[in-house]
Amino acid sequence: MTESSTATSDGESRTTVLSPGIVESRNQTNRTQISAEIKDFLAGTTNGGGWGIVSLLKSEFRTFFTIWMFITRVPSPSWVDLHPGYLMMGMSYFPIAGSVLGFMYAIVFDFVDVSLDLPSSIAASFLVSMGLYMTGCFHEDGLADSADGLGGGWSKSQILKIMTDSRVGTFGCAALGMFLLIKVQLLGALGASHWQLYDCSGAGPAIIVSQTVARLSAPYLIRTRDYIAEVGPKSPFYIFMVEAKYLVSWGRLVIATSFSLALACVMYGPIVSIALISVVLFVAHLMGNKGDYLLGGVMGDFLGSTICVCEIAALTFISARNGIIGTYLSICDEFDGQGFQLSNVYANSSIRATFHFVLLSLALKGWLTFVGPPDMYDREDNKEDKDTTSDSKDKDN
Repeated sequence: MTESSTATSDGESRTTVLSPGIVESRNQTNRTQISAEIKDFLAGTTNGGGWGIVSLLKSEFRTFFTIWMFITRVPSPSWVDLHPGYLMMGMSYFPIAGSVLGFMYAIVFDFVDVSLDLPSSIAASFLVSMGLYMTGCFHEDGLADSADGLGGGWSKSQILKIMTDSRVGTFGCAALGMFLLIKVQLLGALGASHWQLYDCSGAGPAIIVSQTVARLSAPYLIRTRDYIAEVGPKSPFYIFMVEAKYLVSWGRLVIATSFSLALACVMYGPIVSIALISVVLFVAHLMGNKGDYLLGGVMGDFLGSTICVCEIAALTFISARNGIIGTYLSICDEFDGQGFQLSNVYANSSIRATFHFVLLSLALKGWLTFVGPPDMYDREDNKEDKDTTSDSKDKDN
């Protein structure tokens, strides 16, 4: 494959392995048809050719395999194409697709860990490597792009420009490296799989559940946040998704949440499962707030990065759930009827460490709030003022 050099509209030189127009030309013959179908979707006048049971089932099968084609390298039936209308409607199937992938990963882990009798950390490395191949580093690419944009960009326009650059920078490399390292370490620490209804343990059940619940964040954010138009070589395709985001209905979000909760309950029981779903949705909500503030909404790469963050949050909760319960019970025992006493805090190592962590978090939040950089909107306004001034000077010269 040869590299070709292109230049952006502002004269910036850019190197890419794809010739200009390659990405835009994919499925170009269906462009008019896709646009008309999206309008029919939004008007509720079509659903796979009609509203009968057969048409409905065919539409749902196409919806699922559109998602399967989108997030994996495994081929889908030939009658399925990457239609943005079905893609958006299929966001509710993200957790189901994640569970299928999770079961595949768990089989690989158990084979390496049990049949080959290799350490759990090695089995976890094989599991993660298989995941990177099966999905084509799909969500990891979004994590790297988002880290580069959020870490290196100062204003909204700069963040979006960096995120759409195909090159990976320092922030992206660091985020991707830490994500893979933490994931392997958590799975390795969980150890051999133990399969028992409502009381599973080990890496196998954890990877299935984490792959499922982490992908719940995508339909949740698309339903509750604005989907912003993307720029770059993929924008002619993703521009359809801005309009089609309304296909992710509350009903479909409820279905995705119910499936995620049911699967987690089978593995870990209802109490742990409800807490796990709550943690994932809370992390997704915080990421959504960050996306609203920095980008004005969410986009594909940001959704991918959120899935990665939620996956680590899920694995961390599953790994540390006994420690979390122990700390909670210690706090209840220490402060039950006694009120707050500093001596009680430092008498228990678990409570002391938690107290220090909370203090550090509050201190950093306060410092960033009162001493931090200007508001994002002020930064964007200042940038626009500087650009306008610069353009005026250029015209005068």
